[in-house]
Amino acid sequence: MDPTAALLAGLVAGFAIAIQVGAVSLLLIEAAIASGPRAGVAAGMGVATADFGFAVVAAAAGGAAGAALSSHESEIKVVAALTLAAIAIHGLAKLRAERRGDAARDLGGSEERRDVAGGPPRAHYARFLAITAANPLTIASFAAVAAALSLDGVGAAAAFAVGVGLASAGWHLVLTLAAGHAGRWVTPRIRRGLAIGGRLAVLAIAAHLAL
Repeated sequence: MDPTAALLAGLVAGFAIAIQVGAVSLLLIEAAIASGPRAGVAAGMGVATADFGFAVVAAAAGGAAGAALSSHESEIKVVAALTLAAIAIHGLAKLRAERRGDAARDLGGSEERRDVAGGPPRAHYARFLAITAANPLTIASFAAVAAALSLDGVGAAAAFAVGVGLASAGWHLVLTLAAGHAGRWVTPRIRRGLAIGGRLAVLAIAAHLAL
C-alpha cells in the first residue's frame, strides 16, 4: 500500500475510534466545560498523542501487537478499570472538598472562587495522556486495521500512524472547543452537577470493564 492510501486509511481508522463515547470522552467534555477551551484542547491533545503512540506500535508490530494484547485482555481490562475507578473516586473526593471550601468561604464573606477542574493546560494534557495510555487495548483495534491493510515499508506505516493522530486530534479539537465555549453559559451549579455525573459515569464504565 502506498503512503497516500495508508494516510487515508489511518484517518478513517482514527476517526472511527475517536468518536466512540466512553470514559475518556465524558471526562474530556467535563474538563472543557469546567476549565474552558484552552484546558479542554490541551486535554484533547493528550488523548490524540496517546492514540498516535498506539498507532505507531500497531503499524510497526501489526497483528503481533493485537495477538499479544488479546492474550492478556482480561488483565489489561482490570488495570484499566482500577485506573478509571481511582480517577473517578479521587475526582469525587476533590469535588466534595471543594464544596466544603466554598461553603467556608461563603460563611467568611470571601468572593474567591475555585474551578471544578482547575490546573494549567499542561496538567490537563499530562492527565489525559496518562488516562488514555492506561488502556492500551486500542492498539488491538489499530493493529487489526494495519494487518488487514498489509502496510509495506516504513513510509506506509508512518503515514498510517500520522493519519490516526491527525484524525484523533481533529475530532478532540472540535469536541473540546465546543464543550469549552458552551461552558461559558453554564452556571456553577450545573457545572458541578456535570462534574459529578461525569465521574459517576466513569465509575460505572470501570465497573463494567472489571466484570
